[in-house]
Amino acid sequence: MAESKKKTTANNLPKREKASLKIRVRHAFRRIFVRTPQNPHHSFKMTKPKMYVTTADVRAAWRLLGESWAFIWRFKRVILGLGLIYAVVGYILVGGISQMDYVSFKEGVTEFVDGDLGAFETAFSLFGSALTGGLVAPPTDLQQFLSTALMLFFWLSLVWAARMLSADKEINLRDALYNSGAPIVPTLVMLAIIAVQLIPAALGIFGYATALSGGWLDGGIEAFAFAVAAGLLCLMSAYFVVSSVTGLIVVTLPGTYPWHALQTARQLVMNRRWAIVLRILVMVVQMVLVWGVVMIPIFLLDNWLRFDWLPLVPIFVQALMGLTLVYTSVYIYRLYRSLL
Repeated sequence: MAESKKKTTANNLPKREKASLKIRVRHAFRRIFVRTPQNPHHSFKMTKPKMYVTTADVRAAWRLLGESWAFIWRFKRVILGLGLIYAVVGYILVGGISQMDYVSFKEGVTEFVDGDLGAFETAFSLFGSALTGGLVAPPTDLQQFLSTALMLFFWLSLVWAARMLSADKEINLRDALYNSGAPIVPTLVMLAIIAVQLIPAALGIFGYATALSGGWLDGGIEAFAFAVAAGLLCLMSAYFVVSSVTGLIVVTLPGTYPWHALQTARQLVMNRRWAIVLRILVMVVQMVLVWGVVMIPIFLLDNWLRFDWLPLVPIFVQALMGLTLVYTSVYIYRLYRSLL
């Protein structure tokens, strides 16, 4: 009797596994190909206009800017404290602008730019170099690794702190530093997915640059065709990356896996991609303006003081790097909250 039961169980086990596999395949097919109210459209397929509503709003972008700054100022002890620690630790471990290199670079720019508006032209030239990283010596492989690791760690710390503070929980700097590193592996997976999604844009830019440097774009039609192809590839990458950037916040939730974060982010950004792109562009423009408002007067002051021993510019550049990470983290988190 016992042997017959064992045979029956052994015979039924493959059938159950096959049925379970069929159910999983059916659910995956429905999730990818079947349109539902939660998933009304798919990539490269036209969606009926009645199934979605456009949600682009310029006023919402400006409102998000104000809310982000107000949030930072309200919890400045924790948020700005994390930014200050990031700036100091980054300068110690990775390095920043060397005062001697900056003085040499400034003297070279001063000799190149001359005239009645030499001071202002020098300041703007140095500001452009600061934005593009021209004031810093090329980093080594170790410095690049440490810089990426520090940025990732403090990104997680700032997002964790923003989530806790938004929930009106009392936290301090130690809590943010010690409790935020759990989702580092899912975050790395999300970053790898974003890197894969950027491949079409990289191929488009590389192809256009190769054709331009190789002299293949002599005619206007060829140049227009290559430019359109590169633009379409960049749009394809942007289409996927918009939801993945939101997924970087979703994946920091406890117990959230990268694939689930991608699905959740895709539903959140549905019909809102242009609005999200607009808000991210506003954020970038604002940070450039903040750097300009702070650094151009600093360059003018440094040129007027002529104290080569005073590391005025390196200090402010490092502080602005910390502020940029702080504001970017809080802004993207607040953007994610606005989509809920």
